[in-house]
Amino acid sequence: MRAPAGRESELGLTLIELVVSLALLTVLTGFIVGGLSTAIRAFDADRRNGMEMETNSAVESLRRFIALAMPTANPSQAGGVLFEGGREGMRFVALSEGRALPGGLQDIRVRRSGDELILDVFGALKDGERKSPLASTVVLKGVRGVHFRYFGVSSPHGDPAWRNEWTKAERLPSLVEVGFEFEESGRNGPAAIVALRNQPGS
Repeated sequence: MRAPAGRESELGLTLIELVVSLALLTVLTGFIVGGLSTAIRAFDADRRNGMEMETNSAVESLRRFIALAMPTANPSQAGGVLFEGGREGMRFVALSEGRALPGGLQDIRVRRSGDELILDVFGALKDGERKSPLASTVVLKGVRGVHFRYFGVSSPHGDPAWRNEWTKAERLPSLVEVGFEFEESGRNGPAAIVALRNQPGS
């Protein structure tokens, strides 16, 4: 038996057809990979922008709270003001306008717990007693480190200077520096400076 005769071109791909097919496949693969890379970069950029906006908004809210600190008398220290500032937290009294918090003087503490920066609100002062917070809000997450510094004159006879702590002072600091170090280094930025509004004579 003899196999039916056929043209050689029907037996398979020629070398030229194989090379052209591989070239087309390479071009299509390049387009697909390029499109995926662009989509991933766009997604990462969008996520970074969203995270940056969230961080800036949280820091701005914290700055507004600190700026409203009042020179309230410290019941445990004659002639002192109720403002306790350390490297990783502070306690102060701020005047709330009654929007996010009840109106009037509010006892506020800012502290770091793990990777979170928390703002505790203790409500109105009553004879200097410490109570459980009325509300606790997580201001920022993913915080690796936080530092506060304070500038001003702590007593009428002192010299203005930057300090890592502001305790047992007779005056509020003039400025507070607020700096954060985040677990994602892309969120890190320069420290913010807050000018306290309620200074004596202002």
